[in-house]
Formats: sequence, structure tokens, C-alpha cells
Amino acid sequence: MNTEYKIDYDLFNAYEIIKIIEFFTLIEKTKTKKVNKQELITKYHEYQNILRSKILEKQYDKMLYEKSHISIYKVMKSIMES
Repeated sequence: MNTEYKIDYDLFNAYEIIKIIEFFTLIEKTKTKKVNKQELITKYHEYQNILRSKILEKQYDKMLYEKSHISIYKVMKSIMES
């Protein structure tokens, strides 16, 4: 998907930004394709370690939902429960 993400680039270094975008891309893939559950969980933990803020996680979840109509929270809840 060709999505422009609203990431606060001042908060993160280049490596962290790449990891965030990789996670967003993987989340978006769950909408149309089957994604490896363990890979998604691993990327989610990396993502959480980079953000280190529930508020920021909620902001990015909302942003991604507005862009792609997919919720990080709902995808991850579903993955963790299965």
C-alpha cells in the first residue's frame, strides 16, 4: 500500500523509523494476506520497545486506522487470542 505515515520523525532515529514503517506495512498486509503470526508478534514487540509510550501507540493506531482502515490494536488482540 502506498501510504504516507504521520510519524514524529524528531522522536526517532532512522533505524527506529524503518522498524515502525515495517510494522505498519506488516499490519496493513493482514488486511489482504495471511501473515506469519510469530513475525507479527516479534515486529509488534520491536514497535512497542521503540515507542515506549501507550499514548503514542494509541495515536499511531488511530493514524493507521484513518489511513488504511485497519486497527493495530484489533489485529494484535486477535493474533494474541488465537
